[in-house]
Amino acid sequence: MMMKHLLFAVALLSVALWAGCATGGGGHTGGNIVVTVSTTPAGQSVVGVTLTAQFTASVTHVTSQAVNWSLTQSDGSACTAACGTINASGLYTAPAVAPTPATIKVVATSVENTTKSGSFDLTITQITVAVTPKVNGLALNVVKGVAQQFTATALPDVAPQTFHWTVTCDAGGSVCGTIDPNTGLFTGGSTVPSTGHVTATSTIDATGSASVDIAIVTSRLVGSSNYAFRLSGFDASGPIAVAGNFQTSADGTAITGGAEDDLTASQYSNLAINSGNLTVDANANDQGTLTLNTTAGTRVYKVALGADGDGRMSEFDSTGQHASGEIAQADAKKFKNPLPSGTTFVFGLTGVDQGLRRAGLVGLFRADGAGGISSGMLDVNKNGIASSSSNVTGSYSVDQTTGRGTMSLADNTSGTTYHYAIYVVGGLTTKATNPMTLFIISTDDPQTQPAVSGTIVFQDPTPAPYDVADLSAFAVSNITGVDGTGTHPLVSLISSIGDGAGHISGSFDANNAGTVIAAQTFNCSYTSSGSGRYIVTLLGNGSSCGSPAIPFVFYATANSRGFLLDQSSAAVYTGQMNLQPGSNFAASELAGSFAAGTLDPATSSVNDAVINLLFTSAAPNFTLTGTQGLTGDPSPETLAGTYSVDFNTGTGTIKLTQPAAQNYLIYLLDNSKDGPIQHFLMMNVDPANTDPSIIFAQR
Repeated sequence: MMMKHLLFAVALLSVALWAGCATGGGGHTGGNIVVTVSTTPAGQSVVGVTLTAQFTASVTHVTSQAVNWSLTQSDGSACTAACGTINASGLYTAPAVAPTPATIKVVATSVENTTKSGSFDLTITQITVAVTPKVNGLALNVVKGVAQQFTATALPDVAPQTFHWTVTCDAGGSVCGTIDPNTGLFTGGSTVPSTGHVTATSTIDATGSASVDIAIVTSRLVGSSNYAFRLSGFDASGPIAVAGNFQTSADGTAITGGAEDDLTASQYSNLAINSGNLTVDANANDQGTLTLNTTAGTRVYKVALGADGDGRMSEFDSTGQHASGEIAQADAKKFKNPLPSGTTFVFGLTGVDQGLRRAGLVGLFRADGAGGISSGMLDVNKNGIASSSSNVTGSYSVDQTTGRGTMSLADNTSGTTYHYAIYVVGGLTTKATNPMTLFIISTDDPQTQPAVSGTIVFQDPTPAPYDVADLSAFAVSNITGVDGTGTHPLVSLISSIGDGAGHISGSFDANNAGTVIAAQTFNCSYTSSGSGRYIVTLLGNGSSCGSPAIPFVFYATANSRGFLLDQSSAAVYTGQMNLQPGSNFAASELAGSFAAGTLDPATSSVNDAVINLLFTSAAPNFTLTGTQGLTGDPSPETLAGTYSVDFNTGTGTIKLTQPAAQNYLIYLLDNSKDGPIQHFLMMNVDPANTDPSIIFAQR
């Protein structure tokens, strides 16, 4: 990804220099006079109406650097007032309405030799606005009487901008709620159901506005729906894992039933969920407490919910357990039962072996069209002891009413059979952009088989046969392992690109139990076994791919997306590679709220967190606020700090000042030309933190 953005930046610079220079003739010194025009800050080629842009000029082979500034149309003809104005210092002021054509030339002419000039192409545009949070095609649910913070960003975003906020209720008046016109803080009305629209309008350009549809509801849980969840963590005896689902009442205010599979160091249990509820905090529509009453007792979780209702969760109760994970609205009906013959799924599982030592499994399986698994592959690492099999068969069954099912995988090479419970989340078995996803947890006796849990994802058939050429996109990976003592985590975030010919390069940052590695570049290799199984070497050092390079088994769900497993060490690194489709990131694209939480903590010393972050976009000071709940502390902590984003690399930083000084590195996963960043990964990079983790954030 870094290479991608560097090449892009170099290309832009080359074009700017080519377009912004004028050469020719013998100047005062007898050499060629060249006038170069540039912007401060560099690279600003678009300006919003009424805003300003500062230009500078340099002139070679002359005694004086003085220039006269002027404006022309893109074809070189004279400009009118519709082009805007530029003063003697090169400060350009855009007009209130973008001209036609929208691109003009800013011209600097040498005072010493008036036949020599240079120009810079500048585009003037009306302000466009984006509002978050927003659910594409759906209304954002806001609980009655509860506060929901909206934020807005404007493009172009090179200058500070403010917005005027309004709410229009479909039933008229303020029945759906009220909003602070300056801050965008909305409070839901008391009438359920009611709908409306929240609008942000640029104070610079009244034509720049955007709206979000809202619906006032009694609960953030959708009525008469299924939800699936998955967590991993620890209790006093060792690692634990939980997977399950539940159903909601017609109005979403109560949980009417469900199932839960619990896995501890000593036993596996299948529990019934009898009842429960979700209560949201009065001052935050996206935070709340989820209570599940099971046949083994009551479990209490803190949740941070994204705009679409999915989110992160962490356990906060008196059971002695602490675990973190995810919750998502589920649709069991989208799972075809049985699956068409040849449908392929890829999975990644993490946990411990029978000796409570770290273990990981990755692989794939193919359906036979009759509820069986006709073939598959499996790679295992149990505390550094690795094994592989290309002879895997089995069976599966899913209850499409409840969304819970079972699956068996037989490793015919070793003669071992693994048994699992699976929970349908949703998605399709036809599109890589929305792949069918299931949560999975072992149901074997943890005294005889690895106690593991994870995720199953449909494999996109488009890149078949998944050879070397089908690993050729920009990606961001997260990996987690343990140190030699088994007590402290090793975590890393990686940006990379495969060249489609067996080479992979990029950079990574790591916190290895307090030893921080920053922006280490690597240039390594990969091979393909076909069907989506690769050996990819990551974490290398320099062009020779030296230490600490580690070969990973990588099972792809799509081009440059899938599950990673270290098969060479007792660290047992596991993680995921995610396709990185965005580019040219700006700090303003983070504006808005995010639900975040710890991702599969590696040791019991990790302080699990569920976090709500609110990023603002007030250039040049980008600030954030939020709250976080930590293991064993039901009282949320207030967060405050600043953030930044590197346009070229897609990485950034978060510097917290409250509750204490802390430093995080963030890797942005995606954005688009007409939308903000939707997901990112973050990792603490303070050397004092010997128990770091990867945190996943979603809008």
